[in-house]
Amino acid sequence: MGGPFLIKIYNKKYIHKMNIGITVHLGIENESLWINGIKLNALYLLKAFKEIGFNAYLLNASEVQAPYEDKVLWDTSEFPIYDYKTKSKTTDIMIWLGATYSDKNIEEFKATGENKKVIKYVCGSNYMNDLEAVMFAKSGSNQKTGYNQKLDEVWYVPQQEELNREYYRVMHNLPTAKVRPVPFIWDPIFLDQACEAYYTSDAIENNVPLPVYKPGKENKDKQLACFEPNIGVQKWHFINLLIAEDYLRSGGEFNKLNIICGKDILENEYYGSMLTHTRLFNEDPIKLNYLPRLRAVDALAQLSDIVLAHQISNPLNYSYLDALYLQFPLVHNAPMIKDAGYYYHGNFIGSGARQLKLAIESHDQNIELYNKRSEDVLTRYTVYNDGLLETYKKLIDNAISPDTHQIGSTYDWQTNLYK
Repeated sequence: MGGPFLIKIYNKKYIHKMNIGITVHLGIENESLWINGIKLNALYLLKAFKEIGFNAYLLNASEVQAPYEDKVLWDTSEFPIYDYKTKSKTTDIMIWLGATYSDKNIEEFKATGENKKVIKYVCGSNYMNDLEAVMFAKSGSNQKTGYNQKLDEVWYVPQQEELNREYYRVMHNLPTAKVRPVPFIWDPIFLDQACEAYYTSDAIENNVPLPVYKPGKENKDKQLACFEPNIGVQKWHFINLLIAEDYLRSGGEFNKLNIICGKDILENEYYGSMLTHTRLFNEDPIKLNYLPRLRAVDALAQLSDIVLAHQISNPLNYSYLDALYLQFPLVHNAPMIKDAGYYYHGNFIGSGARQLKLAIESHDQNIELYNKRSEDVLTRYTVYNDGLLETYKKLIDNAISPDTHQIGSTYDWQTNLYK
């Protein structure tokens, strides 16, 4: 197995009594962490705050009620969680991440104490979500959204910079200085836990495939996989499919392309008509395999030798980092991690096919260098990046006492910090 390789112990330099609550929404008891990235984002942020020394915790805003020890899939002593209503009174800074409320709720929260702050932490692309909800909504849809006018700040994950910075500023009626990208946070803790099931004596005895890249397979037997959720225009799989198609037409060999989160799309007749123009579809046997959403670790173990990835204006995704951590060749167009994996630009299918050729035909000769590059990239998104912790400490300080620190707001993808 590839990790965990992040073994340094961070010495806590900052001991603060600041109470920080991060909102989450539990759909059901023991809901999977892998249905989307929102809960993971909240947990990773919580870990960073605790490493700094803040008294940080999760605030549940759903019908699932305390006690939580047997209702969530994480250690509540390490990642504490409380009911929003009962804990908010003693909270100093509210981070609205997994659940948001009304302006009236902001006023009620701030009435419980002096100098309380509410920060919205945005993980998705609201601009694209709004566009799709308006342009593609079914007739009579009652879906609604709201933009608070009484927030103190908006923080957003840095991959949303181009489409959303000004969008958030105007929609939330905030000054430019109060809307900013923040360092992206990732951690292998839950990925490692998910991998543990593959290293039991029973699994090993039954030769269950392991969730780590395995060199030595014949090219004709290799499986390609893509993990785009296929629920929005920013992340869907078709460019991946065409990269595999282009490589196949050039004489390349592989077993099949597994399209995770792709089962429902087969019901679309127009999509089916697109497939008829591909060798992937017309080969006998067909080289396409459509599956429902799966845990990344299971899909990597059972269905992947090489991961294909494509996005539009969303160049940081947990699934990419998970694949790198488990040492899989990642063919991708994400410029914020172009120093790792096999990078191609934009929608250049031919370039992607050439990178896929390298991944299939040459990766096993370059594994050591590839994994070293992956480790360097992954570390910048973790609590082992001291600059990341220092930045979040300063952001919290400034939220409470503006201009305590002079910090920039231009994100540097190479350091995951500000320039």
